Amino acid sequence: MKRFFVLISLLCILIWVNACAPTATVTSTGGPSISEAQAERYDGPKARLAVGEFNDKTARGGGNQGWLSMFGVSWKQIGDGMREMLTTSLFHTNRYIVLEREQLGEVLKEQDLGESGRIKKGTEAKIGEIYGADLIITAAVTEFDTGTKGLAGGTKVLGVTVGGGVKKAHIAIDIRIIDANTSQVVAATSVEGDASSFGVGGAANIGGSLPVGLGGFSKTPVEKAIRVCIQKAVEYIVSQTPREYYRYNK
Repeated sequence: MKRFFVLISLLCILIWVNACAPTATVTSTGGPSISEAQAERYDGPKARLAVGEFNDKTARGGGNQGWLSMFGVSWKQIGDGMREMLTTSLFHTNRYIVLEREQLGEVLKEQDLGESGRIKKGTEAKIGEIYGADLIITAAVTEFDTGTKGLAGGTKVLGVTVGGGVKKAHIAIDIRIIDANTSQVVAATSVEGDASSFGVGGAANIGGSLPVGLGGFSKTPVEKAIRVCIQKAVEYIVSQTPREYYRYNK
């Protein structure tokens, strides 16, 4: 009988210890994993947006007359290249109707030509059909450090030797999502990209081929840092676009 009471006591102690121990329950919903969800093609309603210029807000900034001019390359070439990459990447998410604003002047010329009567009737571009953007994406590059340690073995592109001297890179971009109707900032953040070697990995397809304005940084840590920044910017824009903006089917 004594042995029986000892066993009962031990059992009670074990039950008490287990009751006090922290527990965790994992519930499977049967849905896709995070990586699977990211790989799924989006085919729902889209939001209309336009991408603005990439402004130079670095400590050594100064637009076309800033620190890059000493190398024979303007900031506009760098900024326009990054803008192209972000525009391309947003388009390929299939979540946005991306409106062309950089080449809008060419569109207006074509419409004006149609109005002149010189284009075959029925084939002319019509005035008043340009879509308006609900969202404007603006960007400011606040840090652009190539970490150059010498130029031996570099490649001269756009008047600047960059390839061989770039050992590391750090780039930071401020991103804002603005409601075009109210000018209200819907969301804002800063993204950073760092690289000490090439090898873009999963970011290889971000932004497509490197634009001409960034050609001098091809296959250097700067290219990798730029692609990382663009990838983070796209992920942020997708995650922070309010659901009510997704209302267009074409």
